[in-house]
Amino acid sequence: MKTFAKWATAAAVATLVAAPALAAERITATLWVGPKHPVSVGGYDPFIEAMEASGDFEVKYFQGGALLGAKPAMTGIGDGIADVGMLAMTYFPAEFPNAQLVADMGLSTPNNIVAMAMATEFNLLHCPDCLAEYERQNLVYTGTYSTSPYTIISKEPIRSTADLQGKKMRVPGSLWSRWAQSVGGIEVNVPSSEMFEGLDKGALDIAIQAPGALRSYSLWDTAKYNTLLNLGTYHSLSMMTWNADRWADFSEEQRRMLLAEAGKASLGATVFYTTSDEEVLAEAKEHGVEIIEPSDEMRSTKDAFVASDVDAIIQTAVEKHGIADAAEKVEVLNGLIEKWTAIVEEVGEDNVEGIQQKLQAEIYDKLPADYGA
Repeated sequence: MKTFAKWATAAAVATLVAAPALAAERITATLWVGPKHPVSVGGYDPFIEAMEASGDFEVKYFQGGALLGAKPAMTGIGDGIADVGMLAMTYFPAEFPNAQLVADMGLSTPNNIVAMAMATEFNLLHCPDCLAEYERQNLVYTGTYSTSPYTIISKEPIRSTADLQGKKMRVPGSLWSRWAQSVGGIEVNVPSSEMFEGLDKGALDIAIQAPGALRSYSLWDTAKYNTLLNLGTYHSLSMMTWNADRWADFSEEQRRMLLAEAGKASLGATVFYTTSDEEVLAEAKEHGVEIIEPSDEMRSTKDAFVASDVDAIIQTAVEKHGIADAAEKVEVLNGLIEKWTAIVEEVGEDNVEGIQQKLQAEIYDKLPADYGA
């Protein structure tokens, strides 16, 4: 994982081809997370660097919600206020019902690279319903990143399942809402950008987030405990979401380059989550944060929830989101988890370049030349 920065820089340059002396396309990119976030450092920064180094694009880049916040991003990109940006799909259940099903597989993904690859392949190659949801919003999907496994970041120490009773928790989606209810917690649905204020002012007791959020959202300034119970990954995102009209303006060669770079950026952000966690956990004590290992009781209680939740995932998809073939889609998703678990084990989790090559060969090379156009 430590070699990621060198790989990202080399990958951004190595794939570029000298462009003819034509006027560069002017692109507006929007991101609602800040410049220190793993999505910025590991994903968008090298993605934009590669776009501009190609000579085909000139990018105006807004971060930290300066142009569009997390919830306005969907309509803002669809309406052309920005050309490209990130969407967290659980904010839009009515418009993206299939994305909620993908999100609900979070506790079934043992590895964040597997989760990212599973979600990306499912959306691009196995779920025409998913792509149709983007099309209806005048958007083009090009890839997903995944957080590292979520944990419990809290104001008070959480050492047992009983300690979760009555706690107000910021949850990232319906899966974690069900988990929170199962342990007696109270789920609170607010954007990640509001976690700090919620914890600081007492509206939240807990944020369900990867350890890296202690730094990227400055949560260690207000929350002093991090219990490392593996609560699965959040991977129902559209990392580089393009305005469909703008995407259609590009040449086939430009779209192929953007798809390849989107795959690299999705992997880059995913890997950077892990390296960020490693760094933050090493620094936590300096910020007065106690790292708590979960008890066997907490692990077994979580495992029992995961085993019992499969029927709820399917029932929720059918009854709440209107996905009649939810059981079949869950089967496909589980098959992709198995496929990518085997690939990551074979290639090696630390072999970022090797995994990127697999992503390109197994997913992006299989897209039609006119994808999204």
